[in-house]
Amino acid sequence: MQRKASRIIVVAFIIALASIGLVAATVYYFYTAQVTVNVEKPKVTWVTGSDIAATLGTNQTWCQITINNLEPNATTCYTSALSFTLGTTGSSTNGMALQIASVTDTNLIIWGIRLYVFTSGGSSSSLTLVNGASVTVGSTNGATNVSSVGYRQAGASVLYGSTAVPSVSNSFTGSASTTYTIVIEVIGKDGINTSMSATLGLMLQFS
Repeated sequence: MQRKASRIIVVAFIIALASIGLVAATVYYFYTAQVTVNVEKPKVTWVTGSDIAATLGTNQTWCQITINNLEPNATTCYTSALSFTLGTTGSSTNGMALQIASVTDTNLIIWGIRLYVFTSGGSSSSLTLVNGASVTVGSTNGATNVSSVGYRQAGASVLYGSTAVPSVSNSFTGSASTTYTIVIEVIGKDGINTSMSATLGLMLQFS
């Protein structure tokens, strides 16, 4: 009888512990953290020019230009196509390169295209195109272009650049609060008409 009574007492004790949550209890800990986000100004500001259609991307991280009205086997040069200004966020100078990130050319109207980057200013510069012609680029610092990048179809002059995208220019040093102008040279493919168009996606790479 004593052994039976002790069993009853032990069972009753376990039931009592369970009723107050002390048996097989799981403890959960919750932590909250406050995250501070600093919103910086864009590192680069794109500005559309006066002689080509351009669309600026989200937060101005990229730019899309439309090439149209090309003549077959003829070169068109846009001397006021596009420009960009580096912001003052971060370093005062930045190693950078211009990238042709994408080409959408369903009708294959672009035989070859080359983009030249000039530092803007109150003077002008002379630019020798792939086809050998010379053009005057206004509103520069008077120096030659600091960088260039291109794209071409197979069979076009290799001086235009690569047949693949993305295509990246040579690196150059960009300075904060300085504006850079992009001049575009493009030659139309044989057999096209002026109603056809193509688009290029442009980005700046920073190092």
